[in-house]
Amino acid sequence: MAARYLLITSLFFLIIPGTLSAQNFYKERIPRVYTLTLAGGPASMYSDNGGPYRKLDFPIFGSVTLSAAKKINRRINLRLSAGYQHVSSNMEYLAERAFEWGEENKAYAFTGDAIYVDFMPEFYFLPFETHIERFRVNGYAGVGLGFIAIPEQQAYAYPDQTEVTIIKTTPTALYIPVRLGGSVAFGSNWDVGFEASLFATLSDELDGNAGSNQANDMLMQGQFFVKRYLSPFPFWDKWFDK
Repeated sequence: MAARYLLITSLFFLIIPGTLSAQNFYKERIPRVYTLTLAGGPASMYSDNGGPYRKLDFPIFGSVTLSAAKKINRRINLRLSAGYQHVSSNMEYLAERAFEWGEENKAYAFTGDAIYVDFMPEFYFLPFETHIERFRVNGYAGVGLGFIAIPEQQAYAYPDQTEVTIIKTTPTALYIPVRLGGSVAFGSNWDVGFEASLFATLSDELDGNAGSNQANDMLMQGQFFVKRYLSPFPFWDKWFDK
């Protein structure tokens, strides 16, 4: 009787772990089509009063972006991103032009915080079916449409005034995000990589100074990122595997 009990008990402990392992393997084979990405890195803004860009004398600040995406086929992700970037002009740039711009009601300096959200498709260079079949190294590019708002302070130097006039405002604009990035698979469910972004806005008024150069205002970013492939199962589901 004791031997039979021992045999049944042994079989129980052999079969159950194997079943759970098979279940876990089956779950890992299910495609993880949703991803969450956190990115951060240096950034700047191209503006009329930003600085002497040809001399690379322009301010650089930080930026952070949070993105959620869904894989819809072997090559394409649909991605929604939201983020923050501090922006400012070069305060020392051509200060002698401050009164000239003031006569034209143009700001000679500004500083603020850009808040943005955009939607875009991502196109993988090396298409793949599921996250477990993805390439070790891959690249992607995308173009979309977004909205940006910049609560900021603009500085005006009027010739008939002895003090600088500071105006608080929040200009907004649509923009076209252009992104190019590369990633490296890190384990089965993580990617790390780097992404370069250009936000081509449809406005030249974000810095309070329009028409002093040939292009609209633009944001530029270089961000390192960490991406997580999200499980299709609720996180608490693992409790029932024990």
